[in-house]
Amino acid sequence: MGDLEVPVLVVGGGGCGLAASVFLSDAGVRHLVVERRESTSVLPRAHYLNQRTMEILRQHGIADDVYEISCPLENMSEVVWRTTLAGDGPVDARDLHRMDAFGGFGTAAPYAADSPCPSTNLPQHRLEPVLLRHARERAPESLLFHHELEEFDQDADGVTARVRDRATGEVRTVRARYLLGADGGRLVGASLGVPMDAISGGFSILSVHFSADLSRWWPGDSVLMTHLVSGEGEVSIIVAAGPHWGLACEEWALHLRMPPGATENTLDPAALALRLRALFKLPDDVDLTVHRATEYRPEAVVAHSFQAGRVFLAGDAAHRQPPATGLGLNTAIQDAHNIAWKLGVVLGGQAGPALVDTYEAERLPVARRNVSWSMACLRNYGALFASLGVVPGQPEATTASFRELLSDTPMGDTRRSVVREVFGTQRIEYQAHDIELGHHYQDGALVPDGTPPPPRDPMGTVHHPVARPGHRVPHAWLRRGDVRVSTLDLVGRHGGFVLITGALGEAWTVAAKEVADSHRVALTVVAVGTGSDATGYRDTDGTWTAVRGTDDDGAVLVRPDNHVAWRSEVAGDHPEEDLDAVFRRLLHRQGGADGRRRG
Repeated sequence: MGDLEVPVLVVGGGGCGLAASVFLSDAGVRHLVVERRESTSVLPRAHYLNQRTMEILRQHGIADDVYEISCPLENMSEVVWRTTLAGDGPVDARDLHRMDAFGGFGTAAPYAADSPCPSTNLPQHRLEPVLLRHARERAPESLLFHHELEEFDQDADGVTARVRDRATGEVRTVRARYLLGADGGRLVGASLGVPMDAISGGFSILSVHFSADLSRWWPGDSVLMTHLVSGEGEVSIIVAAGPHWGLACEEWALHLRMPPGATENTLDPAALALRLRALFKLPDDVDLTVHRATEYRPEAVVAHSFQAGRVFLAGDAAHRQPPATGLGLNTAIQDAHNIAWKLGVVLGGQAGPALVDTYEAERLPVARRNVSWSMACLRNYGALFASLGVVPGQPEATTASFRELLSDTPMGDTRRSVVREVFGTQRIEYQAHDIELGHHYQDGALVPDGTPPPPRDPMGTVHHPVARPGHRVPHAWLRRGDVRVSTLDLVGRHGGFVLITGALGEAWTVAAKEVADSHRVALTVVAVGTGSDATGYRDTDGTWTAVRGTDDDGAVLVRPDNHVAWRSEVAGDHPEEDLDAVFRRLLHRQGGADGRRRG
């Protein structure tokens, strides 16, 4: 095994690293992924894929394969809090609260209006093989599993890394122009000495992957997650893990606090099976098989910097958060999407090296927001449990409180009304529509237009689509002949820029051709009209016209990652000069449009 030279070395072959491989391949970037594990994850930890992530997977031709095996929306439209799954005691198997979630039932309309992609659920041990297959189809020789990064150093021109084959012990040197650390914080960030802001949740979680037929006790075919709050005050969460869904689900992931004084026996499958059976109050004749159990500590961690020279951090190497709101893997995939197109145009010579420096400016604020949001959701559970009357360490008092809460009495009615009010605040976790779609970049590879951002719902629910620079381009259905496409489909799998004009945008078409030739970038002009005589795309229901923020002779420039780079309300007297100046700024060109400096 000889030494190797590649433009990009990706360290880590989990969800973030595999997604990065796909995106880099589609951007035309040769790369190498090294992953210390022998295969993809065997744990169903991360599972929720929000709409923005599914839009990214749609752009890169992966979404259909995910939807084929992931949880349909009708089987993930509710989240339930319940006393136990089974049992015949006075407070057993009783619902405490139900909430519509993830774009299902009462939340359906805004989710469907704002994206062509429903959110979905696919546990990590089922998602990663899909990503791996797509990565291998694009770059079959670029993925090295059971290989570990030992050390690296960098200079002004690139990174030199030592990679060891864990099966043979053989070490090879990899020389790369850039390194992307997606190793979960194992080595890359620590080697750089990047400081981390960290807050611990103060307790450990036991995560158990098990199989059982729970169809007789699962609280509904539309339920994805059930929180169990027992009369003894023990709290746990069961999440459907497939491969079938709803009442037909066979596999599950259980998350509960590690008990005080836990020993090695805590992770023993046989002992865990007995504990789970007792926790759920299942009959003795129900088969329950524990596959694997792991321990982790919820924490809020954000790196002070996502870049050091030619090394970038992404995913868990850059930020880690509690599972509340399911933002971890989603943020990681979106990190990879952001840096991949920038590396593509820099390494392709269309942009100056400074373009990749915008990665941190754009992604670090998003990570901080998402991590703090997850912690807020986690902390809010204290208010929920208090409203239920959970008294830690006092099972008799908790059981008595549950009996009153569930009683057919005036005080029971009052208590249940209070619970509904308090539990409604947890929509910050399960109806976080704007948190998932509304993140935007204030600084970076964009040209501000001076307009203010739309209002942000402090509860994270209400999303305001807008084609303002830095924001994800709003979804709107367009027609071209008999074909219906989303505005998010205008940028294809291989990227490139898209200039969306109005019905009077002829001047932009001429300008775009000149600018595309001089800057050597892929730039497609899409004219969107409203009348039946429109020759290009038609905005049949007026959605795009309402959010574009331009007149019919204006234009919106969309980046390869479907974020708006720039917009002009109207066409000026010199559209070619205007557009040329925009690309000079976006691409950080050295020596003008004809410069040939490469990263």
